[in-house]
Amino acid sequence: MIAQILNREFVLQQLDDVVKELGTLKTKRGAPLRKDFPEVDDQSITALHEAATAAIEREQEESSGQPGDASELRSGAAPIDDFSFVSRDPLVSNLQSALETYFVEKEPNRLAATGVQDDRRGGRAPVVTDQTIVRWQPRRTSDGRRLFNRFSTLDAGWVACKTAERWRKRNGPHHFVPEPRQSVPVSDRVRLILVGDWATGIPRARQVAAAIRAELDQGKRDGLEQHVVHLGDTYYAGWGEEYQRRFLPYWPVDDWEADSIGSWSLNGNHDMYSGGHGYYEVLLQDKRFRRQNGSSVFSLQNSKWQILGLDTAYYDHDLKDQTGWIQQQLTQSDHKLMFLSHHQLFSSYEKGGPKLEQKLEGTLATDRVRVWFWGHEHRCVFYKPYLHVEFARCVGHGGVPVYMWHGKNAAYPAPAFYEYRDRLARKLEPWAYMGFAVLDFDGPKINVRYINENGKRHYNPKALYDEQLF
Repeated sequence: MIAQILNREFVLQQLDDVVKELGTLKTKRGAPLRKDFPEVDDQSITALHEAATAAIEREQEESSGQPGDASELRSGAAPIDDFSFVSRDPLVSNLQSALETYFVEKEPNRLAATGVQDDRRGGRAPVVTDQTIVRWQPRRTSDGRRLFNRFSTLDAGWVACKTAERWRKRNGPHHFVPEPRQSVPVSDRVRLILVGDWATGIPRARQVAAAIRAELDQGKRDGLEQHVVHLGDTYYAGWGEEYQRRFLPYWPVDDWEADSIGSWSLNGNHDMYSGGHGYYEVLLQDKRFRRQNGSSVFSLQNSKWQILGLDTAYYDHDLKDQTGWIQQQLTQSDHKLMFLSHHQLFSSYEKGGPKLEQKLEGTLATDRVRVWFWGHEHRCVFYKPYLHVEFARCVGHGGVPVYMWHGKNAAYPAPAFYEYRDRLARKLEPWAYMGFAVLDFDGPKINVRYINENGKRHYNPKALYDEQLF
């Protein structure tokens, strides 16, 4: 990721320029558009112009970046939108993808490594990113904000057409691949590693991957069957190039281990921001993910547990054609159920999942869904039994830099009973740690370890930092 494209002011400047360029292209109806974008026609330009104009209006009302409560921040912290603007607006996310692709493909000579020091945050490794655009450096305001001068030699026409090309794909999404009929058998003694919202490609996300790799190496020494599951989201908008740049090179399972260590990836909202084409056509075609057979849902089963990976992103925060499959899986055995998904069923901090709750009402009422892990929110939160789920856990803190908004001793909003609130030491901004979960199955029991990017356990020191499920 490039520092400037993680700055909201910079992105909105480019969005404004793109809208102006689109307006110019609209006045040239009938004239040939850029020859390097043969699929971009008058209709594509008009559709993007309308969507981009609406996005500007939305941004004027409220930032589409990461939510948070600044009231508990330490004094002197700058807005996170200055450093880690990861938009949840599909149009803005596609623009961010186009901007990065422009510099990577058209002007790579303008990209440089930030070095050891990453802006004012310092430290041995960059907290956010290690790439910047040369000759486009930030200036500081009196309150510590990071802004960029409005001077650009960027080809707004190329960025506009590139965004239109991918926005067109969003409006024609990849077809939903039917769910598998059979469950994949796994051992009763199996290790499942879960990481959510990981695919940013930044140095700290790579550090998370290295910590996962250490767990896999130990598991190999212990003779365990092992699987790694990504709970979804490749940033910014799930372009095929982004899986090739941010995901596949850093995935902790090597190509030659495809047969010995399972790799799985759920669909996330960012994966669908450009229609899911990159997710289906690039990621799921990689040989490490071939166990999924091209589908965004999967089922794992041993003698005690049935683990269902759900697609809650093809239809945003909803289920696409899966309720019948889920019911079929329930009737095949009386095993305990674990659900994995990108989106949350409920949350202490954001809106829950009313569509998920409605469509799964009958399944949840059976009380067989004993465990549910999800991502989406870039935090690590544990919940008390709620909506018929005994153990609900959010582990979406795998790769997106976020502030830890809450003090360590602040009360947990119901129904949460724990949140990982440690902050990186000696940083002016209150950056939260990233991490993942390691689930070791032993028959009906599951031992869960929650590990941060430095390979350190957290949560419960009295139980050797582990959580015992059942």
